Amino acid sequence: MKRSRQINLNKMRKLPDMSAAQLAKVSIVLGGSYMLTGCDSTDAFIYRTIGECELDNPLDLQRCEMAYQKALGEWNRTAPRYLSMSNCEYDFGYNSCEQRTRYFYPLMAGFMLGENEQTSDEYDLDFDRPKALGKSKNASSYNKWVGANGVLFGDADKRKLSVGNKAFTPLKGSSRTLGRGGFGKTISSRSSSSWGG
Repeated sequence: MKRSRQINLNKMRKLPDMSAAQLAKVSIVLGGSYMLTGCDSTDAFIYRTIGECELDNPLDLQRCEMAYQKALGEWNRTAPRYLSMSNCEYDFGYNSCEQRTRYFYPLMAGFMLGENEQTSDEYDLDFDRPKALGKSKNASSYNKWVGANGVLFGDADKRKLSVGNKAFTPLKGSSRTLGRGGFGKTISSRSSSSWGG
């Protein structure tokens, strides 16, 4: 078969023609954004139970228990509270809330551990700074891992995520009382800092 020298390959491409200067600008922007997110992020591992943590970390059974208890303490202190069970379940799902005192609180659905930055071992986890997580059932963030302050971290079916280093900073303050769908509004207002916040 003979090839024709008259074929214009540029016309066959689906991408628009870009000059070398335009391509350079795009690559600088993409490369810069990658560098910014890459330097400030860490891998995080999510566990729904102490048992899941122990299976992944058989040499750290006590540390898994301590990390879970620490995360649970933070969640109990900072998770949103509601005046009715139905309002809580609207944001977190049926059978995902409990009554304490006169308020209703979502149950902690899991906890997240980041890599330990103090060591060079890539499988060494930071058990001292666990992050408590809930599982959102709100329409705007359905089935996402979410912190007590409304920051989204990713799909609830994932066990490994890349998050910002600030994600493990302990929350200040205590629970806020919210109404029906109130947590969804909190999530929406924090969507710019989502996925690692």
